[in-house]
Amino acid sequence: MQRLGKLLARALGLIVAIGLIAAGYVYVASERRVATIYDVPLSRFSAPHDAASIAAGKRLATIYGCNNCHGALLNGTVMFDEPGIARISAPNLTRIIRDYSDPELERVIRRGVKKDGKSTWIMPSQMFSHLTDDDLGRIIAYIRTATPRDGVDAELSMRALGRIGIVTNKFQPVATQIATNARANTPNRRDPMSHGKYLVMTACTECHGAKLEGSEIVKAPSLLVTAAYSKEDFARLMRTGMGVGNRKLGLMTEVGQVRFSSFTDKEVEAVRTYLEAFVKQGGTRLP
Repeated sequence: MQRLGKLLARALGLIVAIGLIAAGYVYVASERRVATIYDVPLSRFSAPHDAASIAAGKRLATIYGCNNCHGALLNGTVMFDEPGIARISAPNLTRIIRDYSDPELERVIRRGVKKDGKSTWIMPSQMFSHLTDDDLGRIIAYIRTATPRDGVDAELSMRALGRIGIVTNKFQPVATQIATNARANTPNRRDPMSHGKYLVMTACTECHGAKLEGSEIVKAPSLLVTAAYSKEDFARLMRTGMGVGNRKLGLMTEVGQVRFSSFTDKEVEAVRTYLEAFVKQGGTRLP
């Protein structure tokens, strides 16, 4: 019995040692990835400053969720806080924006690379990489007018399960998800198909995915579901986030009421035109 007890103690010690080694590896490997510097050169991007651009930028910032993620006053919110996983904030733009040049803002928004060269983790740069220079410039012009306020500082606190997710590639830095040759194509706004594709790619892919196939993480369906909507039902969906039969649709209800209600009638119709073609193609995103 004494010998058995020693064997069990040694086995337990070995298990604890292996666990500590594994935990140490996960911490070091995940921390290395969080601290990775991405060599993404700055562009010559320049935002406008005129009143018309600022006014247009305010509407675009609403549609694309700047005021949603960073707060109505742009002074930051805690975007994600799950025990054991992570705590991540959308930081106070009213303070940060004064430390960023226009090219640095273009890079962090479109490429997910911050001023220090590290990656963002929640910024939907995959979606914003499709924004034209004009629209992005208007958004930046508006944000630069924000009154400096106290708010939520930038925070990225990865916890045990979050670090495991990084090591296993379940969670990936945004900078690694943007094509190196990503460049926005200027849409023909007189053509509903071209304009609709642009609006879908810049406003819908955050939740529904780059191929519009849906996302389990945020419970967003494939946009094939729009086949069930009449013209009137679709317009109501975009304006109020309410589904067929006046059903609440979770995140879409919030997005429709807070963000997409700022779409013009012409923009809503363009989105519908593109999605009708998407449905006819059997769920294949049109080029």
